[in-house]
Amino acid sequence: MSKAVVLVSSDTSYLEHQLSLLNYTSYPIDEYNHKNIHKLYDLRFINDFIKDILLKHSNPFLIYGSGLEDKQKIYDLLTNNFIVKGNNLNMLSSFSDLRIFKSTFEKHNFKIPDDFDNDILNGNKYIWKPLLGSGGYGISLDIKDGEDYYKQRYLSGDTYSISFLCKENDFLFLGFNKLLLLKSHLKHPFIHAGAVMTMLPISHHDVVSSFRGLSIDLSLTGYNSIDFKIINNDVYILDINPRITSTFKIYNNIYNNKLLELQMNEQEFSLNKLATDDTGIYGYIHFFSREDFKFKKYISDNDLINLPKEDEHIKKGEPIFSIYSHALTYTDLISKLQEKISNLRNYYKFYDIVI
Repeated sequence: MSKAVVLVSSDTSYLEHQLSLLNYTSYPIDEYNHKNIHKLYDLRFINDFIKDILLKHSNPFLIYGSGLEDKQKIYDLLTNNFIVKGNNLNMLSSFSDLRIFKSTFEKHNFKIPDDFDNDILNGNKYIWKPLLGSGGYGISLDIKDGEDYYKQRYLSGDTYSISFLCKENDFLFLGFNKLLLLKSHLKHPFIHAGAVMTMLPISHHDVVSSFRGLSIDLSLTGYNSIDFKIINNDVYILDINPRITSTFKIYNNIYNNKLLELQMNEQEFSLNKLATDDTGIYGYIHFFSREDFKFKKYISDNDLINLPKEDEHIKKGEPIFSIYSHALTYTDLISKLQEKISNLRNYYKFYDIVI
C-alpha cells in the first residue's frame, strides 16, 4: 500500500507528480488547481477529510507550502492526525512579525527594514504587511488599521531570496534567486510573480555563512527560503518562509527529486552527500490576468506549465499559467523569458512583469 501525503499549497500539481514518482498517494488541497483550500475554514469538512484518509492509510504525512498562514485554528488538528514534514506548523505564525527576532538577526549581521533610514527621494516610505500572509498578497502602500497588519519601511531595489536545506545543525545552500514582481497590479502591488536564479552584488560566501548561522539559531528544518534586499552592502531580511515555496521546483529538479525525498525521509539522508552536476540557470514566471475570460490554448510551448482546462473561467487578477525555463547563463535566460512573454502577449492579456 502506498503511503498517503496531504498537500496544502496554492498549487499542488508539481508536488503531486513528484510524490507519485516516490510512490506516495497525494490528497491535495490548493487554491488554483483543485480550488478547495477555502474548505479548510470548515471544521466539518476537515474532520471528514481526516477521517476518510485515516480509514485508508496509517500514519499519513503532511507537506505544506502557502495557504496555511491564516489558519492557525487547525494547526493542532492537523498536527495530531498527520506527520508534518518540514518545520512545525506554528513556525508560520512565529515568523509573521520579524521584529521579534531583531536581536538574532543582528547577531548574524542582518538588519530588518524598521532600521532603515528614511529615503527622502522615495515617496512611499512604508508598506503595510499582513501578519498572516504569503505570496505578496495583501501587502499594501495604503495605511491599514487593525492588529492584522504591521508597518514596515519600504525598501526600493531588487528583492532576492536564498533557498536552502536544514537538518539539525547541517545546512545545504541551494542558490540565490531574484524575485519578480508585476507592474500596475493595484490590488496586490507586491504579488509574487516568479523568480530566476542569480548571483548577488556582494560576497556570496559571507552571505551564505550568515544565513547558515541564522538558520541553525532559528532551528529550521527541511526546505526553507528567506527573502531579503541589499542596501549599501547591508542585508535586510524581509520574510522568512519556513515551508516549501515556488523556488522548490527549481532546486528539486536540479537535484533529481532528491530534495523532496529528503523532505519525506530526512533520517535516511545526509546533506553533505547531496550533489548535482547541473550548471543551468533556471527561472519561472507566473502570469496574472488583466481581465475576466475563458481560457483557450492558442499556443504550444513545453515551458508552459499549470495550464487551465479548456474554457475554464479565469477571473481578473488570478494566475493564468506559468513559464518554467532554463538556459546556460543568466543573460540568456532573461532574453529567453522576455521573448516568451512577448509571444504570449499576442494571445493573452496579463499584467506586465518586472524582469
